[in-house]
Amino acid sequence: MSTSVTVSDRTPEVPPNERTTLLPSSVGSQVPPSRNANRESLGLVYMTASALGFSAMSLFVKLSGSKFPTMEIVFARSIWQVTMALLWCGWQGIHPLGPPAHRRWLLVRGTTGTLGLACFFYGLTHLPLADATVVFFSNPVFTAILAHLALGERFTGVDKLASLLCAVGIILVAKPSFLFGTGQGEDALPGRLVGVVITLFGALMGAMGYVIVRKIGGNVHFLTHVVYFGGISALFSGFAMLGGAGFVLPSDITDYGMLCTVGVASFVGQSFLNKGLQLSPAGPATLMRNLDVVFAFGFGIALFGEIPDVLSISGALLIVGCTVGMALRKWLL
Repeated sequence: MSTSVTVSDRTPEVPPNERTTLLPSSVGSQVPPSRNANRESLGLVYMTASALGFSAMSLFVKLSGSKFPTMEIVFARSIWQVTMALLWCGWQGIHPLGPPAHRRWLLVRGTTGTLGLACFFYGLTHLPLADATVVFFSNPVFTAILAHLALGERFTGVDKLASLLCAVGIILVAKPSFLFGTGQGEDALPGRLVGVVITLFGALMGAMGYVIVRKIGGNVHFLTHVVYFGGISALFSGFAMLGGAGFVLPSDITDYGMLCTVGVASFVGQSFLNKGLQLSPAGPATLMRNLDVVFAFGFGIALFGEIPDVLSISGALLIVGCTVGMALRKWLL
């Protein structure tokens, strides 16, 4: 059983190198088949719980966005993230700053992750929930391209075709007026194309963070990445608020609850993700990770009345299908 893991960079704080070293390659020969199957099944349950946690985070980001500026939501999420990560580092005896030789790249990785997070949150507050989620989920395609250019990793003809189809899917979700007319309702909003472009830039930033982590290697604990990501995000969003990005004081316990839930749901999703990656094989784990998109469609329809049209559904199927297909190909081959 292969131990290589390829998942979406929705949560760029999980370094892929650490994912691949969580289990020894000989684990299949040391664990009885029935017990190993139970472990893998439990891992997929954890991955499902992780997807639900991150979807809940996206949901509360969108709910918070009706009152709070994007940077304030990023700040709330980041404070929770860095606080819980530091507490976990203390409990595990892990140096939160990591090895000195890697700190420069950790700073760069934290910066790209911060930009990706801010852009994704902007998309969640300016686009239908499902559209923002599925556009951001295109980041594995950017990762494959950047890893080929920066690290010399293989980028096959199948990968090129998948990237092209993914781009078509993004166009279908964006529905630019120069191709599809002015549209009505959500599709007629002048900020829709801007929201898609910003979310897509966030996906690119997430992919850059992924490649930087690959460059750093497996010598840095994943919690160190969480600390840098959360710390830089908190500083960036804090200065942005002071610089005019806006700040709205929560007025009641509901407001505080929404902002806190963004951070807690993210951390819960992260914890289940880490545990799930320890137990489940790469290909099926990727499939379960894409349940984020399913949950996003469900939340959008049930809570916001965001009924996707044929173009959005077709684009989502193309994007998810291509990213999952690329992951399964690498796992099987």
